[in-house]
Amino acid sequence: MSGNVMTPAEFAAAYGMVPAGTAAAPATPQYLSYVTGPADRWDTVAWRAYGDPTQVSGLILANATVPISPVLPQGITIYCPLIAATGPTAGTTPWSP
Repeated sequence: MSGNVMTPAEFAAAYGMVPAGTAAAPATPQYLSYVTGPADRWDTVAWRAYGDPTQVSGLILANATVPISPVLPQGITIYCPLIAATGPTAGTTPWSP
């Protein structure tokens, strides 16, 4: 690791994860991988991965070599660490008691 920047492989190793497609992948993956499409942004990837567009900080940390730009390059793999659910559970709404 150089400075404060980690590659996705270094991040995965630091947190006991193994990138997709490697022989030593854990039995239960601790991340999702997402390949960017046209016009994807950090917040749209967070929405697709977590259902919450504000969860971008973990994505950025897990993908330190990916540029922080208005639109992500198309066709790159974004690693999405699994997080605990923080939003409403299935079948509920934010305004439910």
